[in-house]
Amino acid sequence: MWTRRQFGLLTAGLFAPRNLLARPVSASDRKFLFIFNDGGWDTGHVFTPYWDIQGAMVEAEAAPASANGISFVDHPERPSVRQFFETWGQQTAVINGMEVRSITHERCRELVLTGQGPLKDDWASVIAGNASSDLLLPHVILDGPAFTNQYTSGVVRVGDADQLPELLSGHALLNSDLEVVPLSANAEARADAFVARRAAAAGGSFGQAYAQALDRIHLLREESALDLAVSDAGCERHIANDCALAFDLFSRGLSRCSMLRYRGWCAEGWDTHQGLELQSRNFEDLFAYLNEALTDLAGRTSHTGNPLADEVTIVVFSEMGREPRLNSWQGRDHWTFTSAMLIGSGIHGGQSIGGLDESGQGLPIDLSTGDLHTSGTPILPEHLGSTLMELGDIDPQPFIDNAQAIRGVIR
Repeated sequence: MWTRRQFGLLTAGLFAPRNLLARPVSASDRKFLFIFNDGGWDTGHVFTPYWDIQGAMVEAEAAPASANGISFVDHPERPSVRQFFETWGQQTAVINGMEVRSITHERCRELVLTGQGPLKDDWASVIAGNASSDLLLPHVILDGPAFTNQYTSGVVRVGDADQLPELLSGHALLNSDLEVVPLSANAEARADAFVARRAAAAGGSFGQAYAQALDRIHLLREESALDLAVSDAGCERHIANDCALAFDLFSRGLSRCSMLRYRGWCAEGWDTHQGLELQSRNFEDLFAYLNEALTDLAGRTSHTGNPLADEVTIVVFSEMGREPRLNSWQGRDHWTFTSAMLIGSGIHGGQSIGGLDESGQGLPIDLSTGDLHTSGTPILPEHLGSTLMELGDIDPQPFIDNAQAIRGVIR
């Protein structure tokens, strides 16, 4: 089985840095890591204070705070939140009051990632599918959602049970219930030669594409030492380790996008219709993982020779928010307004834009500056998608109806 440390020690060759001297970072070099918080987080615990919202309950000991220009909710149970904004706030923009226009989980996932839903490609698939170079693994899903139509071929799922590494290593059949007799090395070579001849005989674009696919499989199987196995921290997914794997992929020029999912402390999720205290625990753990991941990223170098941190944009989001007012179980139900964080490359950090009004509805902003404005534009997922595509040097117009980026968060 490949190991992550072995992957970092690859010798010169296909995956070695292609340029030992740094070149200017361009939008086409930019990579994107999506961290999806499944279930609908309560933005009032960190991003959107509820003190001015009619009928809303505010946590005991919660206090307004700011660091590096970002306003947030401080609480003694969440020290990692303060640590994050004090350390990384200048690289972070918080977008508040984004409306996903639904309160069902699956529909909200579609909307927050595509703006429209069925038959549309999500932001990551579009960005990866329009990379300026040919990538072995354009968009790698370590865990989490994806919606594809045109760019399905560029999306690679690792699988919750390590299906991809087992396929690449040849262990998938051996670990199944089937009775399988392993081939000898000579027989495997003959089988590979036969498949290669069939691909060549097919001719045309199909034969060429099939031959290229075979080459890619061999490269991943024989040249890399990449550990794609699922990692956990006891009862939950270890998000910092997942980030490290995505950074491995980015630093070697294998991928442009990656998706990972955080289901909360011990995978209890963010869907707190009751047991609201879980939101606080989830945020503390999430921000602790983010602190660890960004420290890791800061010490890495890209295949271009640049610091990898100069090329990676991190998107931290959830499919929905929580109703500011408590329900009869002392929890919070689904809410159409949510927040997102953009961190790193290309981001005009040190700012919180948008917000909620006294009824908990999203406030309009001037898209060019990010400032609140009564005659501005309500923030929608389409604005987030347009922003990410422009950061990736992609014209969003062919992919998003009424595409408009939030230019106030682009550096």
